[in-house]
Parts: sequence; C-alpha cells; structure tokens
Amino acid sequence: MRQGANVDRTMRDLGEIEKTASTSRVLNLIGIGGVVRNEPGYLEHPFFSSPRLNESLIIRHRLRSDEAGLLPDNRSTGTKVILPFERTDLKIGGRSFLVGQRGWRDAVEDIGGAYRNPERDILVLLSLNELPSLDPFLVREQLKRRGLNIASCYFTISEADIARMQSFVGSQVEVLLDITQRNRFDGSSWSNRMIRSLLAPKPGDSIHPIRLALRLDPEDFEEGVFSWKGFLYYQWVLSELRPQLGPFLREILTMRTYGARDRQLSRLLDGARRRLVDRVNEVMEEVIGAIRVYEAAFSDLTRNGKPLAFANFLRQTPDMFVLLGERIGALSHVASYWRFRFKEGSDEPILMDELFEIVRDFEYTLGGDN
Repeated sequence: MRQGANVDRTMRDLGEIEKTASTSRVLNLIGIGGVVRNEPGYLEHPFFSSPRLNESLIIRHRLRSDEAGLLPDNRSTGTKVILPFERTDLKIGGRSFLVGQRGWRDAVEDIGGAYRNPERDILVLLSLNELPSLDPFLVREQLKRRGLNIASCYFTISEADIARMQSFVGSQVEVLLDITQRNRFDGSSWSNRMIRSLLAPKPGDSIHPIRLALRLDPEDFEEGVFSWKGFLYYQWVLSELRPQLGPFLREILTMRTYGARDRQLSRLLDGARRRLVDRVNEVMEEVIGAIRVYEAAFSDLTRNGKPLAFANFLRQTPDMFVLLGERIGALSHVASYWRFRFKEGSDEPILMDELFEIVRDFEYTLGGDN
C-alpha cells in the first residue's frame, strides 16, 4: 500500500511545484516563465540557452535508495533536472537526470537541439551543483561570479529582501571598519562603499584592506568572501525562518484528519508527526551550532584582533557551508510548502493518508529515517 502511495506523492508534488515560486530546494523555471515570459530580458539573457532546459525544474535532490550509486562520489544529495513531457500538466511526469551521473553531458547536448550552446548550459548546471541550496540570492551570486549574464527576472529575490539583506550585512561590516584603517576615511562613505563591494559578485577595491588584514591571496579572498556572504545570508534567512517554525510544528501535531479510520495508519501518522518535530529540532540545533562557530570566528577577528583565525575559518568553511545551506534549505522548503498548502490558523481537516505522505516527505527532505 505504501509503495504505491510514494509514486503518487511524487507525481502530486510535481503538480504542486508548478503552482509555486522557486524555493531553496527548487528552481522552478516553468513558473518563472509563466510570470515573466514577456519581459525583454527573459529571452535576451536566458537562464539556459536551450529553450527546453529554460522550461525545466531544477531540484536540490536527496537521493533515494534506488538512486544510490548514480553519482561517482557517492554523494547523498545532487542536482536533478526534470524536463516535463507536458509543461501544462506535470503530473504525467517527465525526463530527468542528475548533474554528474554517467552520460549527463550527452543529455544536455541532446536537449539543446538546434539551439546548441551546450558548454554554457553545462557550466550553469555545474555552477548550481556547487551550491548547498538553490536560494535565489546564492544562485544569483554564483552565476555572476562565473561570468554568466542572466536576466534579473529569473531570480525571485525581491528588491525589498535585497535591501533588508544589505542592512543585515551592514551591521557586521560596520564592525569590520575598526580593523581596516577606519580613521583614514569618512566613516559613512567608507562603510557604504564596503557594503556595496562586499555584496558585488567579485570583491572590489574598497575591501582590499580586509584582504591585507586577513593575509589572503586574491583567489582565496574571493572564495572566502563568497562563503562569508553565504554565512551572512543564512544568518538572515534563519532570523526570518525561526518565527515560522513554531506555528508550523504546532499545526503538524494538531492538524485534524478525516476519511476512513485506519488504526494502523493512524499509529503510523502519530509516530511520523513526533519524529518530524524531533527532526526539525535536531536540524535547528545543527544550524545554530554552525552559526555559532562562524560567530566565534568573527568575534575573534573583531573583538580579539585575530584576523588569522577568521582567515583560517574562511579557508576551512566549505564543508560547514554546505551543511548549513542544506539544513536551512530543507527547513525553509518544508515550512514554505506547508504554508503554501495550509493557511496559518486554518482548521480545515485533511485526508489522513495525504497528511501521512506530506509528513513522511518532510522527514525525507530533512534527512530523517525513512
């Protein structure tokens, strides 16, 4: 009974994705095209040069048991590309491949057809595959760093969010001025230049003093600043996400169900709800732990005058950066999907079987024991 339900859940989820915007786990190019197709930049500076790829779904995907071994390095997560058979009805399925699996480059070339620039599309996919999540801020930064000119309409991060992010970053940049010869410059003007430079795709000359203070060569500094921006971004996302998790968990535990009363399914559902709540709390502890490591390194730099400790932190962050991105991305995805599916405070019941499948899928997304 449960195997058939898993297949149905996958097809249903693809249908639901069609209605939603991109999230930290899903880059919905079909949905983006439906909204901005008539904007000039959409065709002039596309995400992919292949029209078919430009109407695909890119998913940060946790490999299932039947997909084990598809990637050469035995990774547990990958970047899945889904090309629907019919873009107006995703429930009938589509062709898919994982970036990095055997033959994936040939698949990109085949998909390109007459619009052949497979090298560029392969570069885009490799760039996405390097990221821990598909948060639009990080995707935009990553592709700009790779010299890829893609229209802003493909990125769903709003100007309001960018402004709030800049304000959040600015509070930490201000502290850094104390180690970058602040007394030589007008504080406000210098601070604004540094913030703009920090948020640019490539570090500008304005933050050259920070590179000298950290004693990093230009290449290490560029990579380090990108990771640094990622930590700042995830700090900001976490500050936005935490207030959403309390109502989400309460609703998971109290959501009423209807339909045939299956005692076995009811017991399974109760257990899955409790496991999900525990898993969310475990993931939050991991996220907060990673953020605290960053904050300790930053404090060593700004309060204790130890730039080398922060430089070493930036050099050694890739694993932590990936973990943080995957964990926050998963939390953000399940919370946003739940709120899309159910309005806050709604008391409408749901079919027991459907709620069980949603909860189990959330467990899977968060790396729970399925």
